[in-house]
Amino acid sequence: MCVIVLASHLLKHAQRYPGRSLPLSQLVEETRSKVLPNHLLDSKIYARLKINSHIEAEPPELHFSGFELGKSYTKTVVRITLVQTKTLICELDRLIPGLAYTVNVAFCPDDWCYFSDCIRVHCKDEENLLIPVHAYPVINDLHIPTHINLSAIPLGQSVYHVIPLRCSCPVDFEFQVYIIQPHDAYSIYPVAGVIPANGEVLLTVTFCPLQYETSQFTFQLVISQFKTKPYLCTITGFSRPNLPLR
Repeated sequence: MCVIVLASHLLKHAQRYPGRSLPLSQLVEETRSKVLPNHLLDSKIYARLKINSHIEAEPPELHFSGFELGKSYTKTVVRITLVQTKTLICELDRLIPGLAYTVNVAFCPDDWCYFSDCIRVHCKDEENLLIPVHAYPVINDLHIPTHINLSAIPLGQSVYHVIPLRCSCPVDFEFQVYIIQPHDAYSIYPVAGVIPANGEVLLTVTFCPLQYETSQFTFQLVISQFKTKPYLCTITGFSRPNLPLR
């Protein structure tokens, strides 16, 4: 039906504009890209992580934590019969019992974002292995001390300690502060926000002693970074009699 309609359209065009040639693009059908089916991907389930009854992958997953655009990075993983991933290229081979093969996985980022893929290892008895691959930007210049000692101050006065949160990559990172060990003499601001790309945010801890004692205040800083660990910081301050006023 489509061919008849197209032929009728071209005939009317020729009758309306005699002697004028038709563009060849109207006579040639556009090429349609078609993804070839992969039997192992379409018919098999890949769900096991790290180890099955046949092989063990070491490491169980790959992480490219922190990168620069256009720069190549390589990681290794043990493999058996590999099914090609969507974006990473691997060779197909077999593993002799008792031996191990190592494959290099190359990663060259072209954007500041989170990348994910996986290596699928096809085994018998439906024990197919899955090796996740992750790549993501990180904050490399974030230094949070585990312990901070404040100088002694008189009652009723305040001392401030500033902790800079810096980011040297062009990606924003959210952060959240959780109070683990509260104390009435301490406060911290802000408790949530965004570390701007190629910028910094200042965490300000205020200590205002209410009585003569040595006190502690503990907070936890969490960054919205893939596979990050919380930063734990304890601040110690004290006040004693006969201190000069500031």
